[in-house]
Amino acid sequence: MRQIKAVPITKEGFAPFGRYYNLYEGRSTKTEDFEAYMLNELHVDEPMNFGITICKAGDFDSVSMERHFLTEEPQFCGDGTMVLTVANTDPEHYPAAEDVQAFILKPGDLAVLAKGIWHDANHGIEKDTMYYFMATNKAPDSRETEWIEIKPEPVRVLVK
Repeated sequence: MRQIKAVPITKEGFAPFGRYYNLYEGRSTKTEDFEAYMLNELHVDEPMNFGITICKAGDFDSVSMERHFLTEEPQFCGDGTMVLTVANTDPEHYPAAEDVQAFILKPGDLAVLAKGIWHDANHGIEKDTMYYFMATNKAPDSRETEWIEIKPEPVRVLVK
């Protein structure tokens, strides 16, 4: 089984898979009661639903992935550091183990997956954590959320 180590996400490193933003680099409003941050830009060309996923922490085997043909998928890091596992393999067939990469996101990070990029559910690093995502609200294409096994075998992802 191939084994990979998750690496911190950067704009350059994530570019083959989509776009990366750090919300703390955007506009901010600070008062004595709160701090708020907003991106200067985030363009999506489709109506989307907002969702949340709670994910387990620790090293894991990435067994299967999904990809979306109809839209990009923004994923917002929630209450803890997490790992996003992706593959830039032909979306018509299956995710290839040799193409799997893993990126570390921290609260305030946003990864926007390009159309056709394979991705696993995210995993926490120090603790079970949550992340938020946006997905198309069009009538689902049966292939749009189909989970396909990684070939020729799963990939072991080390989070630390």
